[in-house]
Amino acid sequence: MRRMMLLRSHVLPMALFIAGPVAATPPPTDQIAANCDAPTYASDMLVCAEPGLLALDRRMRDEWAGVDVAGRISPRAWVEAQALWFKRRSLCAFVEMHADCLKAAYAERIAVLEALRSTASRPSHQGTQAICRDAPWGHMTVRLNSSAAGTLTIDDRDARVMAVAMPLSVGADWRPYVGFTVEGKTIRIVPMGAATFVCNTGTAN
Repeated sequence: MRRMMLLRSHVLPMALFIAGPVAATPPPTDQIAANCDAPTYASDMLVCAEPGLLALDRRMRDEWAGVDVAGRISPRAWVEAQALWFKRRSLCAFVEMHADCLKAAYAERIAVLEALRSTASRPSHQGTQAICRDAPWGHMTVRLNSSAAGTLTIDDRDARVMAVAMPLSVGADWRPYVGFTVEGKTIRIVPMGAATFVCNTGTAN
């Protein structure tokens, strides 16, 4: 019995030590581009090893650094946050055509950032008037501006960006955050995580 008590006297303090509070670990900061100093994502490893992809990553960084996001985007805009885009980009590691998916992801992001940057020098009245019905930001008249890169920028009446859409490609592994198709004067907008809606240039007023 005395031996049992001695054993318990040694075990109990150890149990208390193991069950004691653990120092809190701060959450990792949001990553917005490839980290070639210490790559942990499979997509980062591929980007850092492939010169063409690395060049796209660096170009995307430059575009991101030159965009006044807060000043150019409407509070009701449907524009993907940089950190969320990066997380989606990293999921390209799970598709068969990993490199092609990454190229498409970077192409979209660069085009979107270029479109956001170009709004700073665009007159507020530039673009084609249209009415978008059942859009995530509500029923309103907007202006549509297309670019050489194929993007379609949707601006509100204050020339702030509501969305930047990319042409949809059938069967592609990468899906743009906001895609679009054109059918005559009707433009079908397909946002990720929301219902498809249409912007009609024939009935704008």
